[in-house]
Amino acid sequence: MRIDIIDVAGNITQEKVKGKTVIIIDVLRATSVITTALANGVKAIYPYKDIESVLKNSKLDKNPLLCGERKGLKIEGFDCGNSPLEYPRELVEGRNMYMTTSNGTRAIEKSADGAEIIYISAFLNVGRVTKQIVEDNRDVVIVCSGTDDNFSLDDALCAGEIIKRAVKEKGIELSDMAIGLKFIAENSKNIPTTLKGTKHYEYLKSIGFTGDMEHCFTMDKYDILPFYNDGKIIVKE
Repeated sequence: MRIDIIDVAGNITQEKVKGKTVIIIDVLRATSVITTALANGVKAIYPYKDIESVLKNSKLDKNPLLCGERKGLKIEGFDCGNSPLEYPRELVEGRNMYMTTSNGTRAIEKSADGAEIIYISAFLNVGRVTKQIVEDNRDVVIVCSGTDDNFSLDDALCAGEIIKRAVKEKGIELSDMAIGLKFIAENSKNIPTTLKGTKHYEYLKSIGFTGDMEHCFTMDKYDILPFYNDGKIIVKE
């Protein structure tokens, strides 16, 4: 088993993901929203890279939940934005979500063209994801979605946490970048301290999403494994 890294969504190619298990990470905040919503009973999540696809496909649903953001803020006319705190059980249970974000949903769509399996990870479910890839024992590519195709340390730190835990098992080979992210995770005292001063973290603080980040940085809050198959994200039993 080998673990490799793709540093930003824009660098995903079919060649890099073909036949591999792909883990999509967008801690702030798409994959944290996906994980939270599924934990709170959402039936399925349909991710799209553009707003037009959400509007078109949600029309086929009698009770759709339109979700997404641009520049971190809720899209006009949508039900919810990109805050995991906007997805309580009483709102989402049993409904389908139609979702578009700047980075995370784009990473999912690009990876779908070639990947054998796609799992969704955040700090919230990092333990469950790690357990699964060790059990699967297949080559893995971790996609750090990044922010507007720039490297984002929050995604890299989450990827490093997966790697740090996975290598406790024998026989796991790491690319140079995977080794680097493992080192970052091993030397992180806590998530907010490590991310202090980083662009996306500081931007979300500046527009009032401190509570979001407290939630997103909760390690192993949910024991669920979201996976993407046939155009939608559901929980793997």
